[in-house]
Amino acid sequence: MKKFYIYLITVVVFFVIGVVITNFVIMPSVVHLGKEVTVPNVCNLPLEDAIQELKKHNLEGIVTERRHDRIINEGKILIHDPLPGAKVKVGRMISLSVSLGPESVKIPYLTGIDIEKGKLIIKNLGLVIERIDSSFSDSLTKGKIIRTIPEFETEVKKGDAIRVVVSKGIVLRMPNLLGIKLSKAKGVLRNMGLIIGEIKEVEASGTRGNIIIQHPEPEHIVHLGDTINVMVIK
Repeated sequence: MKKFYIYLITVVVFFVIGVVITNFVIMPSVVHLGKEVTVPNVCNLPLEDAIQELKKHNLEGIVTERRHDRIINEGKILIHDPLPGAKVKVGRMISLSVSLGPESVKIPYLTGIDIEKGKLIIKNLGLVIERIDSSFSDSLTKGKIIRTIPEFETEVKKGDAIRVVVSKGIVLRMPNLLGIKLSKAKGVLRNMGLIIGEIKEVEASGTRGNIIIQHPEPEHIVHLGDTINVMVIK
């Protein structure tokens, strides 16, 4: 009989323990698993802050992507899935995309390259041409890139705007024709792409046919096709 009561008490104790476990452990877990929460907006938050914010809502953050972005600073959340405001089950994993910040590139050496080819190179690097200026060059023909602003090898961010200076043509400086024969001067001007214009003969001391006055004067900037006037000894 005594054994029976011991057995009965043992059964009752285990039954009570089972009820307690069911009511305070198992059932809350089951109910908890079915509960829904709203995904908070953690975009633009630092990664650690974002994970902590998700934990406050009984959600888990996991990094599934890291990529460059011009706007969002490095280490901050670009976007997450599910999106902010979505209803999800408690304990849901939230996929986080983290910014690596703007991607850096170095401006290439473009001097001497045709402007159209240069535009393509700049575009492929993810840069933008803000403005194209033009200037005469000592050595580069028309349409060739003289330089970029900022200069080559400068590190910039993708999407940044740069300026390009393009040649309007080679700068020609008027040679010194004074004291040389008109026939020789004609050859010099022809080789430079200049045209001999008015030739005025005057009485003066010196060798006949030598140039004593020229217009434009020596070292003046001239352009292809310009007309040069001279005065020679008669």
